[in-house]
Amino acid sequence: MTAEGSTLRVTAAEVNGLLGRHFTENFDGEAKTALREQFASEHIVPLRQLCPPELFAPIKDEACSIMDRYGVNHDLVFEITDNTPRSMTTVGQPVIKDEGPLIDAFYFSSELLEFVSGIVGEQVHSCPYAGEHYVISRLGKSGDTHGWHWDDYTYGIILVLEAPPYTEGGFVQAVPHTSWDKENPDVYGALISSQVRSYALEAGDAYVVKTNTTMHRVHPIRGEGRRTIVNMTLASTEDLTKPMTHETNDTLFGGVRDPRSAG
Repeated sequence: MTAEGSTLRVTAAEVNGLLGRHFTENFDGEAKTALREQFASEHIVPLRQLCPPELFAPIKDEACSIMDRYGVNHDLVFEITDNTPRSMTTVGQPVIKDEGPLIDAFYFSSELLEFVSGIVGEQVHSCPYAGEHYVISRLGKSGDTHGWHWDDYTYGIILVLEAPPYTEGGFVQAVPHTSWDKENPDVYGALISSQVRSYALEAGDAYVVKTNTTMHRVHPIRGEGRRTIVNMTLASTEDLTKPMTHETNDTLFGGVRDPRSAG
């Protein structure tokens, strides 16, 4: 049985241990120092093959099955981010909570939180707003994009499940050390005044972004490329004490399920 086969079985209870062993075996002190230094400079850092192969295949199967059954297509622009586009297919947290035990275990893994905390240089926490714990998105046709934006919470970690070669788009672009004025968003001003960095990712990679001060997007898909990811939000300690709003998340991913309608 191989990690490529869908017959491989991993339980949610095993996820934390698998991640801990993988981090210990593949990210030594020198590697983690390099990641910390890159993140401190660029506020985004690729984490190559972050997900161990024996876990990656089952998580990919789980996420793609959820996407195929529950995905909702969007073709929107958001005034709050200077009318940048969102052309994508999404699944929100409530469905994943019910249907995706491996994704849930990955997000709440103490090993993952410790690993990311070491990279960003401060303690990170699961997001206090459940609707932003984790979402799945797919760019599946030419022109699909997750346009320029910032996020409310400080950090995001994105697990790449499917990715086209960079020649077909789908790579990440980031502009660090910028700010989001929701009353007067200025995407073009940030592009003119700052350096845009681009990062090609492969399936099994992840990346961490300081999302509240790093304007970022996914370059539009072209041709037959397809990109599927699990996006997970992490909070800084300061975030836990600040009022937050969730306009774009709730529109794209559905927010949280109204407890009054449960059951």
